[in-house]
Amino acid sequence: MDEAVLGTAFLVSPYASFILDWQGVILVCNRRAERSYCPPSIQDTDDLRGAAFSELTTLESDEVLRLLRKGAAAGHASIPMMPRAAGKQSEKAPFRISLLRSSTRGERLILLTQDQLKPTAEALTKMNLRRSELLKEVHNLKDDNHRLHEILLSMEAFAHAASHDLRTPINTLLGSLQFFGERYNENLPDTAQDFLKVMMRAAHQMESLTAELLDHSVSTSAQIQFQEVEMSTALDEACVDVQTELEACNGTIRITGGNLLIHADPALLRLVLTNILSNAIKFRAPSRALEVDIEIQGSGKQYWSLSIKDNGVGFDPAESTRIFLPFHRANHDVEGTGIGLSTCAEICRRHNWIFTADSKPGDGAVFTVTFGIK
Repeated sequence: MDEAVLGTAFLVSPYASFILDWQGVILVCNRRAERSYCPPSIQDTDDLRGAAFSELTTLESDEVLRLLRKGAAAGHASIPMMPRAAGKQSEKAPFRISLLRSSTRGERLILLTQDQLKPTAEALTKMNLRRSELLKEVHNLKDDNHRLHEILLSMEAFAHAASHDLRTPINTLLGSLQFFGERYNENLPDTAQDFLKVMMRAAHQMESLTAELLDHSVSTSAQIQFQEVEMSTALDEACVDVQTELEACNGTIRITGGNLLIHADPALLRLVLTNILSNAIKFRAPSRALEVDIEIQGSGKQYWSLSIKDNGVGFDPAESTRIFLPFHRANHDVEGTGIGLSTCAEICRRHNWIFTADSKPGDGAVFTVTFGIK
């Protein structure tokens, strides 16, 4: 190959390269070497030619020569180069080292070429090691997730069985207390009557808790039976579920907006609507008649929302996310289990709906379900 072509290739090579004489003096270097290693003490890069290579390093001249000659035998060496900018630390640069024979000078020459393969190989090795570590972590996380899922299934099965099995003795207890009160209440002293009322209230609380635990276990574990459901039908059924309680407090429900066809489990959707309406009745303001406004809003075939707003006692806005946690109660003045909204949130999550709540104390609450149409 023509020497001029080799010389041009040397100068424009993307790898920093030097040719040194046997004493470590720079005979020639390419542009990348000038840009990469010319120290601040050398203002003119042309001055690199004829300078000792040790001036570009943090080592003494004798140590550099020893390192270069040892590297020539091994074919490579890592040399600590002088930092180009003040305040920066020196870094060891990997070089491939070859020996050349000068036909004009009659001596051995040292060819240094920046080794890009070594750091790339090291980086690739580190990346592969990290990849193996991440894969191992992912595998461990999957195992942990499977174990957690098994635990959750066991807990759900236990909650379902416990709440189901408890209903019979609780109903028996309630029936017995009611019979006892009807039969012997007139002959009981006032203190005994008070105790009977406390026991009745506690038994009703237990009945309500087991019923809601059963609903919650169904909401988390039951297989979802997706169907096309008309929202108007689901709302009518939910209103029937709370009709007795609504009439007892002289409450009213207004529904506005167009009808909506959604893809959902009709039983679980009805449970969500019934729980929200029951909450509105339970947390109504004693100073005014209950009013519940249900509004359906949407645009096109993308996102629709159903909002249920009441004029009850409301809750602190800071509780707007915590009220969806099991057994969390934002208002302790009203008896409750703290499970109903958690059940609603779980059903919405499994349907990929968005369930939110907003309120101001004394100004009612609004619960919104946002979903898409398929």
